[in-house]
Amino acid sequence: MGWQHSIWLTVLCSFWLQAAPVHLVTEVFPPYQQQSGDELHGWSVDIVRQIMQAAELPYQIDVMPWARAYKTAHSIPDTLIFSLLRTEERENEFAWVAPLCPMRISFYTSSHRPDVQADDLNSALKYVVGVENGQANYRYLREQGFRESRNLVVVGHNHQLQQMLELGRIDLMLVSDAYVQQLPDHGAQLRRVFTAHALEKYLFLAAHPATNPALLQKLQKAWQQIKSQQIPACQQVSSPPF
Repeated sequence: MGWQHSIWLTVLCSFWLQAAPVHLVTEVFPPYQQQSGDELHGWSVDIVRQIMQAAELPYQIDVMPWARAYKTAHSIPDTLIFSLLRTEERENEFAWVAPLCPMRISFYTSSHRPDVQADDLNSALKYVVGVENGQANYRYLREQGFRESRNLVVVGHNHQLQQMLELGRIDLMLVSDAYVQQLPDHGAQLRRVFTAHALEKYLFLAAHPATNPALLQKLQKAWQQIKSQQIPACQQVSSPPF
């Protein structure tokens, strides 16, 4: 009876994996995820598609604001999310499927603001810093003493931050170096003030912790297969912009 039950569960899992498209959520976050018309591409997107193809699984990617994507993956089992920064606070909140690309985070100001000078967090506390809602960057700044009522401005998306810099509503913004490099002017209107080395971590493909173990195993096996053939370009330290 035991072995028959085990076989039956395996058949059910196989049927489930084949029948239901895997649901993935993400945001537009160049160069990791970017849209050209209806087409979604980018460094992380390319790796995720390779994983899904290697796993031979049907899938659907929904693009939405980051706060909504995070909430969806955090509350609905069998939902995957990318690109999610792996932090100590999130370690037990998600199942970590595969590393996608590294991300370096820095404080930037307008190139027209030579008066903004800081080389560490303590010296940055005297300035107003802008950050995207729902990001690990926001939690990090809160932990370091930044407050909305004093020196922290929270926006819905990174693209709002550069405009706020130009209008003088913020003095600094905390974003990834890769994001700045992918701006239309490649960050010509910005100046990097200093890098937040504590936030240099990998972006991951992750899942709700209650996601079907058979699905997670299949995806992780697919990632190992891809990695054994060729390491993704963005994971090669010698590749720009890392």
